[in-house]
Amino acid sequence: MLCHGFQGNSFDMRLIKNNLYLLYPDALFLSSKANEEYTNGNIADMGRRLAQEVNVFLKEWCPGESLGRLSFIGHSLGGVIIRAALPNLSEYSDRMYLFMSLSSPHLGYMYNNSKLIEAGIWFLRNTRKSECLEELHMTDQEQLADCYLYKLTNNPGLGWFRNIALLCSY
Repeated sequence: MLCHGFQGNSFDMRLIKNNLYLLYPDALFLSSKANEEYTNGNIADMGRRLAQEVNVFLKEWCPGESLGRLSFIGHSLGGVIIRAALPNLSEYSDRMYLFMSLSSPHLGYMYNNSKLIEAGIWFLRNTRKSECLEELHMTDQEQLADCYLYKLTNNPGLGWFRNIALLCSY
């Protein structure tokens, strides 16, 4: 399962999908479309939409016990959306194999040192209503412990995977 980032779409992940297909021609791939129009919304809702899309895909393409392993690759916000979806996919917990996130802001942007990123976030936060940017900046609640991203750390899911890779560059 491949999940795009902020303001992305399913085609953003096609290069990864195509290369994985060359390595694993018998594997099934889902490039998520569930949140293409909703990446300004809140992360919990995006997680629910992704989980619903995954459930529909698996019921259609992997009926009964035919599902072998289930892996997720997320880019940017997509990695956080996957984490938000996992509690809704607990029925597959024994099949979880790989969780890989590519430059995902698992710790948010609260302590970001890049002036360019900070300026971009400031611009987006001030020109459009974006709940997920508030959540990633950890300003969605007054108390840090009440912020969505902080609460996401207690959600079940990551412990189900046999392999976890968090890839990014400072």
